[in-house]
This record gives sequence, structure tokens and C-alpha cells, in this order.
Amino acid sequence: MDAAAHPSVVLDLEARASQCRGGRNNIPAPYRDMATWPGFDETVLPAKDKARYRRLRDASSLYLKDKPLSEVTAVAQISERRFLRIFARAFERDASGAIIGCRAFAKGAYITPPQRTHLNPPSADGKGGFSGAFRLLFKEHPEIENKLITYLNGFGLRGLRPNRLMFRGIHRKFGKLCVEEGIGPKEYPLNTSEKGRRALRLWIDSTYLPKYASRFVHLEHGKDAADLLQYGEGTGTADREYGGYGAWIIDATTVDLEARYELPSPMGDWESLDLRRFQQLRCIHKGTSANLANRQVYTPQVSGHDISILFWDAVNGPEPVAEVIPGAKAEPDAGYPACVIPELRFAIPSVVYLDNALAHLADVVQHLVANLFGAKVILGSPKTPHERAQVESKFSLQARRVVHQLPGTTGSNPRDPRRKTHAVKVDQKVRAEEIEQVLDINARNENALPAAGAHNVAPLERLRRLLSAGALKPNYLPADKRKAHYFSKPHPVTVKVDTPTGRRPYVNYLYQRYSSNSLAKRFDLKGQRMWVRPDFRNIRTVMLFDDTGREFGPIQALGHWGTFPHDARIRRIFGKLKREGELGPRADDQPLEALFEHLRNKAPRDPNAALQLTHLIQYLRRHEFAMGPEMTQGFADWEAASKAAQSIEILPLTTLRPSNAAPVHPAAASST
Repeated sequence: MDAAAHPSVVLDLEARASQCRGGRNNIPAPYRDMATWPGFDETVLPAKDKARYRRLRDASSLYLKDKPLSEVTAVAQISERRFLRIFARAFERDASGAIIGCRAFAKGAYITPPQRTHLNPPSADGKGGFSGAFRLLFKEHPEIENKLITYLNGFGLRGLRPNRLMFRGIHRKFGKLCVEEGIGPKEYPLNTSEKGRRALRLWIDSTYLPKYASRFVHLEHGKDAADLLQYGEGTGTADREYGGYGAWIIDATTVDLEARYELPSPMGDWESLDLRRFQQLRCIHKGTSANLANRQVYTPQVSGHDISILFWDAVNGPEPVAEVIPGAKAEPDAGYPACVIPELRFAIPSVVYLDNALAHLADVVQHLVANLFGAKVILGSPKTPHERAQVESKFSLQARRVVHQLPGTTGSNPRDPRRKTHAVKVDQKVRAEEIEQVLDINARNENALPAAGAHNVAPLERLRRLLSAGALKPNYLPADKRKAHYFSKPHPVTVKVDTPTGRRPYVNYLYQRYSSNSLAKRFDLKGQRMWVRPDFRNIRTVMLFDDTGREFGPIQALGHWGTFPHDARIRRIFGKLKREGELGPRADDQPLEALFEHLRNKAPRDPNAALQLTHLIQYLRRHEFAMGPEMTQGFADWEAASKAAQSIEILPLTTLRPSNAAPVHPAAASST
């Protein structure tokens, strides 16, 4: 009977220690249903082996259903001890990280290839008795394998080789290496008629090419052939395996919606301001398409600081978004991985996919990925979103299912008919905080509902299964680096002392002076270089390090800037407007009030100022900042106006469903 009738399932496993021990109670939850196991086609087995396979499969199904072992062994027709050993083998893992599953029930399946420990005398014709001898040769003489790989790869002087290498040349080189390592003519492989020819060819196909195929093909057939091999069909979408937490994809999109923001008017009511299209940043996990973080940025273009904050959210877990739409809830199991799966908090990627946007090329982003994560950056080709198809498809689904359904949408392009059909007055547009809540619910729901990118299960469930199975082994951020200020690039500063004006030691950072009680006493540091690490979410306080890398401690902004929380964007907006002379001569006396008043007056006629004002107000509300008397009164009027505006139905979710349908939350309407 031919070999196909008796298949041998060769399995390359990490270790037998990963098998399920301790009985059925220790079986991971994702594998308690045999339907989730990798299958096996028993039709290739002969009748006798096929019957054995089916008995073991049916007995295992009963065992998973907590049936008594007496009933299980009666079906399996083997002893209890033998059945438990075979069943435990089903949970061992192959090289791809998947459990063996039903393959363990096939007769003749072995875990690792047989290992020869010594050679027997050859047969009379010199062709028999050498099974496993080639592996034993490389085990006892590893330099033969290393030198052969160097020769095939063409590295260094020892790797000099012809431009085109035929197998007979490889075999000839193999024989010379054996002689150099002291293999005698009466030892394997020189004592055989084939001199290890077939074993060498099998080693090239099964061991060498899976690791070095691109290099070998490049040398033999040129760069174009190697590129085709590397990128599958040459589309630039090759999907490689990465260790740790795998690969992350970062991308930004413009939200195709003209929203509104409400401000109190001098008449005591409110004014609705047009809010131009803003940006959304998203970070997803490439292997499962899970949304790791989602962030709205009220600016025409994102910055490197925004991506830095997005990375922190992906690692630590995003902060909850304020609930401004009563009753709008996410799915019960919805959330972000770092928030709902404790094993993934502070897990970091091995590879980060970026596009060629200026924010992605920013020095702070490259420094963060390379030095903090120790990850590799892969920059996509310009104008080729197909390379980041997973995140682009999420943006497309979000637009079709949520954004393009709302009043004020601009559609997908200037000629989109929805630009006219969905045009409404400013008072009927969606408020900024409402769309922020809806998009956050949509992103969390995508993690809890089946998705094609996670092979038709929920991305969160897929991540849990991978963790339980041991196929996902995250690398974690070092414990001492789990602080937000490490998600920035160190900024050099010089300690200054101005004794004529009575100023104690301080440093300048982003247009302002910083100091602390400890720094104010260190006159000996005058003129020395130190390093500032800010938390871009709130730069009222930053961390100071000396030139040796030792943490000096926190320092705080002096003057009025040290009295209220603010991020890097607010400080930069103020600095730009001050340089241009738009805030008046005494803007530093009350910087927050001057900035608020300027943006408030300019926002009705300037869409960029409206975005900046929205960012300022949303930030202060999120941090529950207690403002001065003038701003307190203005915000009190604004809060009253906002509550009055909420009594008017502006987000027409009820019009998106039939009148006889059950109520639909925004989360359900945006689920995948």
C-alpha cells in the first residue's frame, strides 16, 4: 500500500509541557467545544485507522461534555490511561501556535521526527541504515550547517559563490565542508553511494528555504523575483508573522461631518458655531483587527503629539468618553483590549505600520517606537491605502454606517449627492460631544461583535483565545516606563539663574519658565544641560532628568500657566497667537481668559478657530477645571444653553429606523 494510505502527521512543537494536564477542568474555555478545534480529514486513512480515529473523536466529545470516564472509555475501546494521554496530546501546539486538535487521534501521528542517537553499520549495498543520519551529522558538527548557510546566502569572503548555483555545486560544497570538519571516507555521508544527496536536497527545501528564501532567490534570480516572493503576489500586502503582541497599524481619517458647537451669547441664550471637519486617529491590532485606541482631534491635521497620546491610550487603555446622549450604551462586552483584558495592559507591539503623513514621520513618533517599544517601523508607500486595508476598511464602515447617516455629512467626495441632501442649518447639526460619544461607542462595539479580520469571531474573543492558547505572548512595557511622560522624546533644556531680577534656577520649555522647590535651591546647576519629558496631555507639570539619565523630579510651570491644566496644543495655539499680536499686550496676565475670549470672538467666522475653541472647551470640561470669575460666569451661561439645546432633538436616531421597530442605540447602529 502506498504512503498516502498511511499518512504520518509530522508536527513541529515547542514542547510537550504546554499540553492540557489535570483533567477536563483545566481545559481552556475556548477549547471546551470541539467545534473550535483544528479539524482533520479522516477520509485519507485506511478503514481500520478511520474507525479508530472516529472512536477517539466521539469519546473525546463525550469527555468534553463531562460524561463518566467509564462511558468514554467504552466508546474509545482503550484503557483510561491510554485515552487521557491521547486526549492531552490534542492540546499540544505546532509551530504555528495552534493546538493539534483532532490530528492527535490519527494513528501514526508523531510529535517530533525520530532522533537518531548513533549510526548502525550500513547495508551491503551502502544505501540502507542511514535514516536520521543527516540530522545527526548537523547535530554533532553544527559548523557544517553554519558554513553551508553562509555559502548559500553569499555573505562575506566565506560565502563566495557563483552567480547561478546549481544543486550539484551545492552538493560538491557540502562534501568539501564535511572533509574540512574531519569527516573520514568511511564515515557518513562519505561512505554512502549518494554522499547525502537526497538528504541535502530535503534539508534545503524543509529547513533552509523557509528561513532564507528571499536571500537565496535574490542571488539566483534577481531583486524582482525576491520582491515577488516576499510580497506574495506582488501587491505589497504580504502578511508576515510577528512575535509578542504582533503588529499595530496607525492611521488617521477626516470625519465627513460638519458638526456644531454651542457658546453663550451676550443675549443670555446660545449661539451655534459651524465646526469644520475634524480628524480621527485610530490604532488597531493587525492580527485580529481589534481597535486598541480611538481619538478625536479637533484640528485640520494631527501632530506627532497626538500620535504619542494615542500610543499611551493603546498601551494603558483610553479614558472613558463623557456620556452626553442619554441611553446611548455600548454592547455589554464592548471595550478596548487594554481596558477589558488585564493581560494586555502595557503590552507593546513588535512592528508598527505607519503611512507617510508628516505626523507619522515626526521625530517624537519614530523615537517612541524605536526606543521605548523597541519595535520596527514600516512606512507604507505613498497613496497606497491598500497596504493598510484593515484600518481603511474600518474607516469606510464607520462612514457608511454612522457618519454618512447623520445630518450635515459632507459625503465621501465633493460631488457626493449626500452633501446636498443632508445639508441642514447649523442649529440642526450634530454637536461635537455627541459625535465623539457615538464614534467611541462604534469603535468599542467593533471589538465585541464578529469581524472578518478576526476570522468571524469578535476581536476581543479572538485575543482571549490566542492568550489562552499561548499563541499570543505579549512583550510588556518595563515597569519603570509605565508613565505617560515616557511617551515623549527628551527635550534638552539649560538651567538658568537670573540673580539681578531675583529669579532662582529655572528652565524654559515651550515659551514658559518651569521650576520646583528642589530646583530652586540648586544654584550649582547653573548653565548645565538637563532634559525635560512632558506628558503631552497636561504640560502644567513635566519631569526633569539630568545629563546622566537620573530623574531629578517634577517641575511646574511658573506664573498663571501653572494654575490650570493644559496640553501642548493649547500652549502652542497661545504662543502662535501671541507672536502674531492677536491676544493683546498683556495676554500673559490672564492667558486662559485671553485665549478663550479671542477664540470665542473669532470662531463664528473662522472654522479653524472654531476647532481650536472646541478643543479648549472640551479639554477643560474633561479635566473639571475650576475657572476664574469671568470665565465661570461665561461657562455657566454656556452650560445652561447646552442643557436647553439638549431638549431639542438634534441627533435624529429615531428617524433611521421604522416606526414599529424596537429602539436602537447608536452603539447597535454602528456595530460591525
